[in-house]
Amino acid sequence: AADTGDQYELFEVEAPQGPGVPPHRHPWAEAYYVLDGTMDVRVGARVVQLVPGASITVPPNAIHSIEATSPIARFLAFSQTPGTGRLFQDLDDTIPAGEPDDATIALIVEVATRNDVTFVGPSPETIHS
Repeated sequence: AADTGDQYELFEVEAPQGPGVPPHRHPWAEAYYVLDGTMDVRVGARVVQLVPGASITVPPNAIHSIEATSPIARFLAFSQTPGTGRLFQDLDDTIPAGEPDDATIALIVEVATRNDVTFVGPSPETIHS
């Protein structure tokens, strides 16, 4: 974001098959563009399967989640503020490397909350217990 005057961020993501982040919302818009593999993106009640070359925009505060449906999905994630980068940096600074999700889920929720990310539906603690 520093290179764009905090106007946007761009990340290349490689996601293994299966659910990603549980349904959540945050105050910034995002867009996903698939490079390789396939993924389902849920925005509200709508689920869209994305294949290479396909994209979707997630409006600010929309409840959304992603799930890689191929062994690996590689995609670009665009964020319309520096929010995603701050979240990722905070996660990297806070979560001990190599720890299983069950051991760190409370920390993940704490980091998400302080970065304006709200999980919707079953809490991550419930999902992983």
